[in-house]
Amino acid sequence: MDLSHAGCEVSLGSYKTPLGKLAKRFKGSVELWKAKYRQLKSEIKRYQNRAHDARRSRDQWKEQAQQWKASAEQLQAEVDRLQSPGSGPKNKVSIAREH
Repeated sequence: MDLSHAGCEVSLGSYKTPLGKLAKRFKGSVELWKAKYRQLKSEIKRYQNRAHDARRSRDQWKEQAQQWKASAEQLQAEVDRLQSPGSGPKNKVSIAREH
């Protein structure tokens, strides 16, 4: 029995190992390859999930920082308004001086 592959001819009669043992060995090799592939696939999925979680967390922190910045700007505007001359709340002493 001859097999042709890319112009090369291989004769199975040249192998000393029985074909049943070769088939079993090849099947075991394929099973190991499949297990390795499944393990790598689950590892890739785990890294993709971590990247997605990190992206989502980063977006949440970014939104929170923008809200804090807007709040800080509002508070700073309020402080500036209250500290400007003539716009502060009048206490009893300043009211008495006006009269």
